[in-house]
Amino acid sequence: MNNELAKVRRAAVVAVIVADGRVLVIQRGHQVPGADYWAPPSGKVKADEDQATTVVREVKEEVGLTVRPLRLVWECGADGADYDLYWWLAVPADASLQMRLAVDEVAAAKWIRPEAFSQLGRTFPRGREFFRDILPTLPEWRDLAEGAEDVHS
Repeated sequence: MNNELAKVRRAAVVAVIVADGRVLVIQRGHQVPGADYWAPPSGKVKADEDQATTVVREVKEEVGLTVRPLRLVWECGADGADYDLYWWLAVPADASLQMRLAVDEVAAAKWIRPEAFSQLGRTFPRGREFFRDILPTLPEWRDLAEGAEDVHS
């Protein structure tokens, strides 16, 4: 009998927060894994949480925004880690968009158009794949982006 235990992969969420046709990305702080990389806010799912609850908690902790998760839009393995990533589309719960960054976890934050993600400094391969191949195909993204274009025309 093989006594080796199967390695259990942990779950983490990625919060793809959309407002005015842009997506929030953060530059990860120096004290966290993947320091200096640009990515959407993310974090580990706690044992007593569902994924949507984790999205709300992590965004609040990292950037001080309250969000409303819409739905799970993509799943993949994490780059270089034993985590499964669950990518959630979310929108801000209020229009202020004023952020309060958790300086130990977040070095910087900004709202970008998805096509600008590939032009940021350091990014994870899965992040580039998401912004290039997944986000543009989502019906909610098209609706939110078109609505933003109408407002600014």
